[in-house]
Amino acid sequence: MNHRWRVYAASAIGKGHIDLGLPCQDAFDYAQNNNHLIAVVCDGAGSANRSELGAKTCASAITSFISSHQDIAALAIPADYRACIVEAIQSSRNAIFEAAASEACDVSDLSCTVVGAVLHRAGGCIFHIGDGVGSAILEDGSSLTSHPENGEYANETYFVTQDNWQDHLRLTPFSGLAKLLVLMSDGAMPFAFSKAGLFQPFIGPVVSYLKNKTETEGGESLHATMADERTWKITQDDKSLLIAINVSD
Repeated sequence: MNHRWRVYAASAIGKGHIDLGLPCQDAFDYAQNNNHLIAVVCDGAGSANRSELGAKTCASAITSFISSHQDIAALAIPADYRACIVEAIQSSRNAIFEAAASEACDVSDLSCTVVGAVLHRAGGCIFHIGDGVGSAILEDGSSLTSHPENGEYANETYFVTQDNWQDHLRLTPFSGLAKLLVLMSDGAMPFAFSKAGLFQPFIGPVVSYLKNKTETEGGESLHATMADERTWKITQDDKSLLIAINVSD
């Protein structure tokens, strides 16, 4: 049996950045390789001058590293995941440092969070630094969630660019096929997530709608939903949402 996921993803700029003439500072990336899905969402720090570049660089570098990992098919136990994901995030840090040097700016100007996942037919792992949410629903109906990590204050979090990033790297490995994966930046949380987990009055209808759409159509619909001016009453932040639905043969 071939195991693959149909992925729908989008990032939408928030009202706060529109008003300030700033770009969307969220980014996402994903790839499928050898019955594996690698998916990443990054949220650039609002206080960092070039965080949109940091988020894009981070998401792309992590996805590229893991998808090209020679032993990706062997990733099956927590120790394997940690070694691979640490290397992947270090590769993204290297790319961010190079980008900062090229732009003649400080690395902190490219600060971003990351929430991502590696999925395969027998399990997977969500990895996380900072805020945002990663959640999976498994074939047996069980679910798991990687929650945001904030600092002393509600608007404080942790970034890939910090020296102590490994202290804040959280892994959530699991066994069993993930039928649904949802990754989101914190901007999408007010309407897509609740204390109890994924906010089903929003996620349920969205997933049902996406099942009948191509990735391109679904991505465009997600963007239109998150860019809708009605969301500005809920959040002024940029919003990213990545939804992967298993469509195994």
